[in-house]
Formats: sequence, C-alpha cells, structure tokens
Amino acid sequence: MEEYGKTAGAVDLQSSSMIQTILPPFIVGVLVGFLIDKLKGFLSGNETPTEYRNLSQMTTTGASKITKEKNSSNKNGMTGVEVSKMLAQQDLELMSKYKKDIKSVGKALRLHPALIAAIISKQSRAGGTLDCKGYGKLDSVCFGLMQIHKDYHELKGTAFSREHIDQGSTCLIHLIKDMKNRKPDWSEEMQLKGALVGYMTGLERVPLDQPDHLDSETRTKDFSNDIIARAQFFEQKGYKL
Repeated sequence: MEEYGKTAGAVDLQSSSMIQTILPPFIVGVLVGFLIDKLKGFLSGNETPTEYRNLSQMTTTGASKITKEKNSSNKNGMTGVEVSKMLAQQDLELMSKYKKDIKSVGKALRLHPALIAAIISKQSRAGGTLDCKGYGKLDSVCFGLMQIHKDYHELKGTAFSREHIDQGSTCLIHLIKDMKNRKPDWSEEMQLKGALVGYMTGLERVPLDQPDHLDSETRTKDFSNDIIARAQFFEQKGYKL
C-alpha cells in the first residue's frame, strides 16, 4: 500500500523549480493550495462523497406508468417524481434498519448513501419483497436487498448484511467507471444514469445510441430515473455524509 506522505505530501526542489519555469507563481500557488485541500479532505474522511453530491440538482422523470400501475398509485394526477418519492416514503421505516450500514458503506466507498438506499428501495422495497431465503419473490435468481444476480456474481454476505450492501455498491462503482470510459463525452449525470441501467440490464444492453431513452431496456422503463428521484428523497431524510 502506498504511503500518502511519500506520493502526495511534498514536491522535491527540482520538480518545484521546473513547475515554476512553466507556470506563473500565482497559478502554481493556486494549484498547490487546491491539491492540499483535496488531500486533507480525503485523509480526514470529510470530503463530500463522489461527484454525485449534486443529487438534488439532477433531472429525472421519476417513476414510469408501469411502476405507477404496479403500485396502484396511478391516481390523483401524481407525477412520476411524486410517485417515486411516495414509494421511497413507504420504504423509509424498513430502510432505517440498514441506515447505519448504508452510510458506513457510502463513506468507505465514497458513494452517496442516498443512491444506495434508492437502489435498495427500487430493487427489494427495503427487503419487503424478499422470500425467506433472501431471494426476490418475483425473481428467484437475484439475491438480497440490492438484488445481485447469483449467476453472474459470487454472492457475499447474507441478504441484509453490510457485506451484501458493500458488494452491490461496489458493482455500481465499477459500472460508473466503465460508463465513463465508454462515453467520456457524456455529463456525469448521464454517465450515472447509464451505469444504473447497466446495474439492471448489464452494460451490453444499455442503449448508448439513445441517451434520451436509457431506461427503455429496463423492466419498468424507468430504472435510472426512478432511482434518482428516490435518492433525492432519501438524501433529505439523512442518507448522506
């Protein structure tokens, strides 16, 4: 394991001199100050988790008509976002059992806890739709709160464990990195949405040529948008660092 002090703590005199000959002293000072602040935040664990700290600013259509009808909520002219937040509200009590682990995993992986909670809400209704063995009642090959496919992953932990939450969250992080490599020209919001669709369908089925219709291949036609809307709700309920 690298020692931070040796790799990022100081610049030798020769390197410093070279930098100053290339950049004006003022610019060098600004860059060094920025890097020091970022390093302090990282080492202290107080740095805002990931670039998705702006969840509240993300655009989302929320739940689809399919999700509305599935949950008997296609009434009173509710918007998709309103339905997503209503469903998240319904899961709030059950979700509280896992809040500590969700926040712990979020801090360790630097992934926004509200995103983790939203996936758990969407995938298993905070555990409410799992059978006695921890598998989905309607999808017997997917396991645990985050519904990890047993045929593609070696399952870790029990259905409700921190280890399971860590595994599902790590999968999402890998998908985000893959999406950034595949579509570096996309905004961070679009890369996140693409990764969320990949969580549900596999990256090979993400319609990269239809960025405005990413959810078209997901079962309820709303996976990424519903999750982001639910995440906005959970962030307001303390699922943040």
